[in-house]
Amino acid sequence: MNTLFALKSQDNQRGFSLVELMVVVAIIGILAALAVPRFQMFQAKARQSEAKNNLSHIYTLEESFFGDKERYGNVDAGPGACPAAASITDDIGFRLSACSGGKVRYAYSSNVGASGTWTATAIAGPNKIVANCSQTDTWQITQDKDLTSTTDVVQACM
Repeated sequence: MNTLFALKSQDNQRGFSLVELMVVVAIIGILAALAVPRFQMFQAKARQSEAKNNLSHIYTLEESFFGDKERYGNVDAGPGACPAAASITDDIGFRLSACSGGKVRYAYSSNVGASGTWTATAIAGPNKIVANCSQTDTWQITQDKDLTSTTDVVQACM
């Protein structure tokens, strides 16, 4: 009787074989390989939206500054620049928070024209937005709130 009981208990054991586990691991690996490039593209687009939002903020600050001073102000905030750094020229109140531990991927600057025009530019160096991309990501906004890209690395490198 003990022999019969031992045979029945072995037949009732459940589990996965090594082959079944390897198939599942292979399927997960294939799905991950398909998902990683898509995730990198979404990540790069999110980094670009940071520049677009900051340029839109610069537009608002420029218009407010013009309302107060009747002229447009200057911005020169490079990546890694702290708000207290002497190298920052900032008439309009635009500040980057690199000193608080945040990553600053873009350098922002503005060119004020003599005829009451201005253009603000955001430039990210190579490999800042898309890894292994040798191009710079460049966005501009004008006094008419025209937001354009002179070099879009998501389209160029992905």
